[in-house]
Amino acid sequence: MDPREAEYRGMPGTLHMSEDLTETKCWSLLSTQQTGRLGFVKDGAVHIYPVNYLVHDGALYFRTSEDGDIGSLMPLADCAFQADEVKAAEMAGWSVLAHGKAEIVRDDAQLTELWGRAAEPPWAGGSRTTFIEIRPSKVTGRSVRTA
Repeated sequence: MDPREAEYRGMPGTLHMSEDLTETKCWSLLSTQQTGRLGFVKDGAVHIYPVNYLVHDGALYFRTSEDGDIGSLMPLADCAFQADEVKAAEMAGWSVLAHGKAEIVRDDAQLTELWGRAAEPPWAGGSRTTFIEIRPSKVTGRSVRTA
């Protein structure tokens, strides 16, 4: 054993393992959470907003107001969405990042379907009746745990 390895063995983080997640596993994990973060660029700065979301038919959906900070920017040609789970006591967790386009859902049949699904209400106050769809072009993730 390398002497440097012996020096660091047992130090926090040295016995952790991380792995890339398959896209299928990422979608499965996204379905277990209800709160994530939407990241986008506005006026040359990165903004990150927490949103309550649901997964349906290969897309992510959340509600906002059409004239609010997010809704007024639609469509977004490029945005990011992240959800994760942290198990601090176990020093384990996962994170999934989806990249894609976001736009307002306008199709009546699709809106009926979305309103019929169970979802947490938006955190922000006021009327949040506009559904936003993110149809990711790329979904990646990582998990970490102790060895």
